[in-house]
Amino acid sequence: MESKADVAHVECVAQLARHLASVPHVHIAHPRRSAVAIVIRLVISTYPPYTPAQTPEATIQSLHAFLNHPLVSSSQAQVLFIQRAQHSRDPWSGNIGFPGGKHELCDTSDQDTAERETREELGLDLKMGFVHLGQLDDVAVYLLGQGTRMAVSPHVYLQTQEQSELCVSDEVASAHWIDFSCMVQRAERPVRPFSREYKSIGASIAARIFPKYAQTQPWWFRIASVGLGNLHYTVLPLPYTAEHSVTNKVLEAGPNSVRVSDHVRFASDTELYLWGISLCMVSELVDMSLPIAPNRSVASPWPQLGSWLWTDINWVTNTAHRVMWSTQRRKPYTTSNDFFVSYFRMLSIAFPVSCAVKLALAIYVGRYLFKT
Repeated sequence: MESKADVAHVECVAQLARHLASVPHVHIAHPRRSAVAIVIRLVISTYPPYTPAQTPEATIQSLHAFLNHPLVSSSQAQVLFIQRAQHSRDPWSGNIGFPGGKHELCDTSDQDTAERETREELGLDLKMGFVHLGQLDDVAVYLLGQGTRMAVSPHVYLQTQEQSELCVSDEVASAHWIDFSCMVQRAERPVRPFSREYKSIGASIAARIFPKYAQTQPWWFRIASVGLGNLHYTVLPLPYTAEHSVTNKVLEAGPNSVRVSDHVRFASDTELYLWGISLCMVSELVDMSLPIAPNRSVASPWPQLGSWLWTDINWVTNTAHRVMWSTQRRKPYTTSNDFFVSYFRMLSIAFPVSCAVKLALAIYVGRYLFKT
């Protein structure tokens, strides 16, 4: 049986273009909006001519001719990722993701936002030598205890002409072209929570619920931090090489040097650690690209509570995840397609029930001990 990772990349790009052209994306109505550009390139020595088209049907025909050209048909696909520079005011400082940013008054659409931000951050003009394949579902930026803070619109582009080297701005620490197979492999070989292959980024639950006290850390905050523990977000390791990477020379920092703290890093000397909403976008990108729908989301599993006190909650949420997210991921989805919102909704039910059961058990044990 053919492995998903062995499927021809050109076939995946063609499948992606067809799905994006035929399946409407999910729009999240929110006053605060951002947009990112997911840029795909094919590793070829010489680009054949590409005929731009004005309609989705004509674009598919032009892409078919382009992708079936002898210079292109056996090429490998790469996806462009960036690591954001370290800034104290940037909540995504140091994170791995895609070029993009917040909607500005000068932008007439989310697509304009993605193209403007990519031009500012990397010097890439997506209007020249690229074709806009379409838009993935909007992704909600959902913070624990704060709800949905923003909607992010991902736009997918394919490079059709040779481009000059990336020119990273001071907002970007480094840029990397990552082989598409690295993302497809997770759909074929999903990981189990806290297994040997499982990697995660931990975030303090208390700091997420009470961000104003994360710096001062009063006594009750420290007790809450110990009791609640960390929320571990699943990481997809993406191997990178210097040959396909560009580092910001002004910052004089490689990917491994940018970190939030001594305990949280978003890259090593050989891998980028993709997580959060960027991983959700990659999950849908892979889902829409494969000829056969994957049985597991690339973003799986759901976040895990790190403290042993909440093992029961992890069991409940992981069971719900297998039921809700292990089915066919190809659109139209049979369940909610918002990865983190679904998890936090489940957590909002499981957490108080778990606390109530533990409290009732403690009261019962206490009464028993006092009677004896």
